[in-house]
Amino acid sequence: MIGRIIFNSFKADIKFIARDPMLLMSFLAPFMLILLLRLVFPLLSDFVFVKTGFQINSYYTISAITMVSVIPMLFGMVYAFILLDENDMHILQVISVTPAGKRNFLYMRMIVPALLSFIMVLFTIVLTNPVPTEGWLRTFYISVLMAVQSPFVFLFIGSLAGNKIEGLALSKLYGIFLVAVPLGLLLHHPWNYFMFFSPLYWISWAWVTSLPGESLVYGAISMMITFGCILIFFRHFLKKQAG
Repeated sequence: MIGRIIFNSFKADIKFIARDPMLLMSFLAPFMLILLLRLVFPLLSDFVFVKTGFQINSYYTISAITMVSVIPMLFGMVYAFILLDENDMHILQVISVTPAGKRNFLYMRMIVPALLSFIMVLFTIVLTNPVPTEGWLRTFYISVLMAVQSPFVFLFIGSLAGNKIEGLALSKLYGIFLVAVPLGLLLHHPWNYFMFFSPLYWISWAWVTSLPGESLVYGAISMMITFGCILIFFRHFLKKQAG
């Protein structure tokens, strides 16, 4: 029953996305990231090496991790924009006439982008291999951590923005969390301490560290930050709807 509801909602969302060029481009962007890493990056690396002798390949892992980190943001942003649409808000008001109904509707809206993010992140990691030393268990672990970021973005934009213009501004503001990924991996102590606010920073280190224990700790920190923010924005969204 729940699976059918999610599937029917997904079909309706796809039709909506197909009518909006910006949402469609954002929805398909992960596939472009794969092509960029698989085809463009090697060609660019060879070109730069021939011209300057500089080896961009040494920064492939950082570049790939940063690009993979963009995927949950894209799906969260797309579904937040769907939620901000007037028709979707009308649906929310009609079918969710009780507080429990609103929560259940919001849960469903959070699940879909999380599932899409998990599938796409896993697919991207398998094809692009950002961290060659990781095994299948680490790949699955990182995919789960990344997927949870999508509901975070969804609620961050959906609870604070009143329309698509504000939503677009907030999605750009979320770029601060993304910038923490390359800076956190490149900067040395104590400068990388400034990146600790971003759950993506902790996921990155959970990904690259060779010690399983450290990976679990870093992943746990990222989940605590993420779920703390999700809880805050979730409550804010329900209060906004009640108002």
